[in-house]
Amino acid sequence: MIAELEKLTDLGAAMIHQADAAGTSLIWRAQVRSARHVLVRNGKAENSSASSIAGHGVQVLTAAGHAALASRDDFRPEPALKLLRRAIETAGRGPELQMNAGYADALVPTRGRSVPEGIEALLTVDLDGAARRLAEIEREICAAVPGTSVRISFRAELDAWRIFRSDGTDVLFAMPRCTVGVRATSASDGSKHGVSAAVSSPRPDMLWDDAKVALLISRALSAARLARDLPHAPVHEAGSFPLVIDYALAKGLAHEAFGHASEADSYRSSVLARDGRFRAGDRVGASHVSIIDEPVEDDHAWQPYSANGLPRQRALIVDHGRLVDGLSDPWSAKAGGVRVTGAARAESFRHAPQPRMTNIRIEVDDPLPAPGTFEEYGPGQVRDLLDNAGVFRRHESVCFLSGYSGGQVNPASGDFVFNCKAIYRLGGHGIVLHRPAIFSGSMFGALNRVREAFGPLKLDAIGYCGKWGQSVPSSGGSHYFLMLDPDPTVRLGGR
Repeated sequence: MIAELEKLTDLGAAMIHQADAAGTSLIWRAQVRSARHVLVRNGKAENSSASSIAGHGVQVLTAAGHAALASRDDFRPEPALKLLRRAIETAGRGPELQMNAGYADALVPTRGRSVPEGIEALLTVDLDGAARRLAEIEREICAAVPGTSVRISFRAELDAWRIFRSDGTDVLFAMPRCTVGVRATSASDGSKHGVSAAVSSPRPDMLWDDAKVALLISRALSAARLARDLPHAPVHEAGSFPLVIDYALAKGLAHEAFGHASEADSYRSSVLARDGRFRAGDRVGASHVSIIDEPVEDDHAWQPYSANGLPRQRALIVDHGRLVDGLSDPWSAKAGGVRVTGAARAESFRHAPQPRMTNIRIEVDDPLPAPGTFEEYGPGQVRDLLDNAGVFRRHESVCFLSGYSGGQVNPASGDFVFNCKAIYRLGGHGIVLHRPAIFSGSMFGALNRVREAFGPLKLDAIGYCGKWGQSVPSSGGSHYFLMLDPDPTVRLGGR
């Protein structure tokens, strides 16, 4: 698979030569991707699949600032050069076609390679063996938490790119991704609830890795118990309350509320911009809170280079409460008043790159200790953390929002609507489980009300992010838990 991209050196040179001869610049993106997936339910493989794509995309840029993109599903030289000629002709007709002109910042030529060892194993995953292993894990979960229905899936994906530019840039990188996901459901009295859990790794042998399997089972058992108990739980009253959120929900807040609003191609309507330019220096949160986006090696969303061939940089979106960096590419940075951070990603060679996140997190200065692993903390242990920190001296009770199950934000207003997996009311009265409810409000109100953090950073909250019809892996997190004092602009739903 990597060899297929390594063979493209001569064709890449020919493509660049043809673009140069026409007085245009070229970004040429070649991609190969292989994915294997199996889903098990009731001890049997319900679905099993293997798929792959291979092809290239050309992006032609004229001196007048007009661009054309085209793609093809193979690497044959003659059709590739023909495709490039047609793209050059189309870009040259920019004024006639009423294209908008766009000028990129000057780029530094980059040559690099990032190919993890052992990735060939992702191309030979034994799906029958994986299905048998998933069935074993499923039986263990169902035996421990009877009365729940469980489905469990495994996906192994290898995504590899080679990107050439007219300035001599030539980067090759591969991104291995494997995930095991569990969905536990339970129904009672006409009420049905489902709770998910997942574990990721860059290695397909994760199903036989004792530590990974133990982590998966721990998370899956928690999900199954919660799914079993939720149908009997009451609905929480609506209003503004003191809140503690876990790292997964914190990742959702960072990603949906601040991450998307910081993407430089959205500044014409983003609440983090004014007159199309990023509001760098403006205060948007508490002075001890920061939001950072950067690639993390071996992470689910790891991407060392952008889809334009730039090294992916660390972006300090919020630094101690103030806006600093946007997520940008060479076309959006100057117009948006931010530096180029190499944030462009593309779902495939068929898509136009866009500024996107990788691993995004909320960091708080001087977090309070939370010994042990995150999985050791149930609602009782969270209550103890809050009690030891003196939280109950200023609040009679606190709502603990556990988990993240999706949401959305209006980037023009900064208003968000999220869903958690469960609510626990914590206080001197004890612990009361409530059904999940809408967590909504102003992203500024939420970030300004972060009071304490507990535990080290945990950044393995994973998912997929959709934007303008493209889906790419996302991840991130925060400290184990964040404590938010009540704010009138931040609410829990109810009946």
